[in-house]
Amino acid sequence: MVKLLRNIALVVTVALVATGCFKKVTTDTTLRIKVLVEAESGGERVAAEECYGYIYYTDKEDWTVESYEDAVTKTITHPETGEKRSEPDGESEPYTMEGSLNNYLSIFQDKAPALVVVVYPAAQMYAYMYRKAEAENLTYTYLTLIFHAWKNGVYDEGSKEGYKWRVVAPEKPAEPETPDAPDTPDTPDTPEDTPNE
Repeated sequence: MVKLLRNIALVVTVALVATGCFKKVTTDTTLRIKVLVEAESGGERVAAEECYGYIYYTDKEDWTVESYEDAVTKTITHPETGEKRSEPDGESEPYTMEGSLNNYLSIFQDKAPALVVVVYPAAQMYAYMYRKAEAENLTYTYLTLIFHAWKNGVYDEGSKEGYKWRVVAPEKPAEPETPDAPDTPDTPDTPEDTPNE
């Protein structure tokens, strides 16, 4: 009888361990994106106000956002076929983290690859990244995006694939050169009134 109970206990233990090993694995995650803006090179980074974001699930990593107008209208384009999509698979919600600036966006991602887009209307800038949901059972993925408002054109922000933003700033017109002021001829000193002798 003791041998039977010991065998039952062993079977139950193995079943419990096996159940734990075969726990459901998921790659769903919620992106928590901290969005900052830097007005001048090396300046203070502050919360970027009124940003919003959205996500598209794509079959490949070759979709793009072609212009600021497209970013605002939530339109992405396939550069080879010219196909356009204008209905995102998900949109951001503001997220407040206790003890922090209120500058987080929250976007749920449950498929990969995905194109994540963030728009910063105050500076007419936008950024996008390709995300693969490779991490398993990661409830939240924390990302940081810094809009360098002093930059022109396109630049990369971040250093790791899946965490690297392509940021697009408006092209600022070149500052017109101010011509040197023309030389003004010396004006003769005005004679002071001399008393009558």
